[in-house]
Amino acid sequence: EDVDDLDHEKAIKNMGNMLLSARVDKDALNLSLWDFGGQTVFYSMHHLFLTKSGVYVLVFDMREILEIEAKAEATQYILFWLRSIRLHAPMTPLLMVGTFLDDIHGGGDIQIVDGFLKDLTKASFPQVIQNTNEGLNFFPIDNKSSKGVLVLRHTIERIARNDEDVCQEVPIRWVGMLDSLLSKRKSGYSYLTLADVRKHSKRFGIQSVSEVDEALSLFHERGMIIHLTSTEVLRNIIVIKPQWLIHALSKIIRDDDLHAYDENEIKIAGLEEDYRRTFDKALASRDFFEFAWNNEQVDFLLDLMQRTMLLSGWGFNNNEKYYLVPSLLKTSFEGEMSGLQCIFDFSSSFLPTGVFQRLICLSVGHTANYKAQVLQPPELYQSYASIEFEPGLILKLHEDIELQRIIVFVLDIEYAAKTYSVINSMLRKLNYDVMGTGLLWSTLLEDPSSGQFIELSKARSEKLEPWFNERNEEQVSKLKAENVDLASFLSEI
Repeated sequence: EDVDDLDHEKAIKNMGNMLLSARVDKDALNLSLWDFGGQTVFYSMHHLFLTKSGVYVLVFDMREILEIEAKAEATQYILFWLRSIRLHAPMTPLLMVGTFLDDIHGGGDIQIVDGFLKDLTKASFPQVIQNTNEGLNFFPIDNKSSKGVLVLRHTIERIARNDEDVCQEVPIRWVGMLDSLLSKRKSGYSYLTLADVRKHSKRFGIQSVSEVDEALSLFHERGMIIHLTSTEVLRNIIVIKPQWLIHALSKIIRDDDLHAYDENEIKIAGLEEDYRRTFDKALASRDFFEFAWNNEQVDFLLDLMQRTMLLSGWGFNNNEKYYLVPSLLKTSFEGEMSGLQCIFDFSSSFLPTGVFQRLICLSVGHTANYKAQVLQPPELYQSYASIEFEPGLILKLHEDIELQRIIVFVLDIEYAAKTYSVINSMLRKLNYDVMGTGLLWSTLLEDPSSGQFIELSKARSEKLEPWFNERNEEQVSKLKAENVDLASFLSEI
C-alpha cells in the first residue's frame, strides 16, 4: 500500500508538471510515424493498421512514371494505396510525394508526372492535398539533397494542426496514463496486460473499468497503441510498441525469397520440414510459430491472426495441428474453371488484397465443424480454391484481379442458393470485422437457360432458378455477420 501511495503521489506530481509544460509548450505538436511495407505480400496485413485519423503520405518514385516499361506497375502501386486509404479513411488528408527529384530532367518532366497524377485522382480522390507552393498535385522531393522536404514538413504540420482530432480535449489524467504506459518501452516492454494497465491507471485517478476502456479506445484510434477487443485473449493484451506486432506478423507473412530465414537456425531447431511446408504450401505448425516468435505471446498472436482472418485451423493432416496462411500461397492454377457462376463485382470501387485470402480462411475454418466426416482436402492456389465446404457442397472460388471480381462456380445447382448465401455472408463478415465496412460490391447471377448474367435485385424479384425460389427462400435469408463472434459465425453459417 505504501508503494502504491508513493506511486500515486508521483503520478499527481507528474500531472501537475504536465500542466505547467502545457502552458509553456501550448503550440507543441508530437507526431508518431508509421511506415507500411511496400511488398505485395504485406498488403493483407495493412488493413489492421489503417485508421480514420492522421495524415497519410503516399510515396512513389517519379522515375517509374516517366519510364514506359515501369509505368504500368507504378500506376497499380499508386492506385492500390489510394484505394486502400480511401477504403479505411475516406475523409483523412493524403499527400502524394514523388522521390528522386534530382534525377528528373527539368520542369517538363515534373509537369508530366503532375498531369498523370491529376488524371489518376481528380474524380475519385478528393482527399488528396494540393501542393499550393508549386501549383502541383504532389510534392516532389529528393532524399539525398533534401530538396522539397521543408515544404513537405510544413504542409504536414499545417494539416495536422488543422485536424479537429488533434485539438480534442481529453482529461489530463488520460495524458498522464498514456505517457506513463509508453514510458514502459524504455524498460523493454512491447505490451502490457489489461490487468496491469487497469492497476496502473488507478495511480492517475482513473478508477472505473469503462473509463480505462474509453481511454484505450482513443489511444488505439490515434495509433499510439494497439488494442483489439473482439475476444478475451486479444482484449487482455495492450501493445504499447506497435512495431513489435508488425514485426511478429511479418515473421510469418513475408516474401521468403527476399526475407529468408537463416538456414542454420532452422536446421538447429529441427524445423527444416516445417519451414518448407510453411512457405511452399502455406501450412505452418505450432512449432514453427513458436520458433518464429521466440515463444513470446504465441497464443495471443495466433488468436489475433485467426480473428483477423489471416490464418485458419487446418484439419487435413492425420490429426496433426497445422494452420493455413493463405497469403503465402504462390502457385498459379492452370486448370479449367467451369460451373454455374455467381460474380461478386468490386470494379466500381476496389477489391483489396486480402479479401480473397480471407474468404479461403473462413471457408476452411468452417470445415472444422465436420471433423467426424471425411471431407476432401482443399485445393488451394494463389487466386483459386476448391473447398468441400460441407459434405456434398464444394466451393470453387476464383479471384480475377484484373477485372476486380470474385467468381464462384457452382457444380451442383441444388446448392446454388446456399452457395450465394454463404459467400455473401462471409464477405459481409470480413467487411465488418476487418475492412471497416468500406467494401462495396454488386452481385451478378448466371441464368442457366440463357447464360446471361442477371443483377441480384432483378434475379430475386423474378425468382431466378436455381438461385431463388420458394423452396430455398430460407436458405438465402441473411445470416447475421455483424457483432458476432467468429467461432459462432463459422458454426452457424
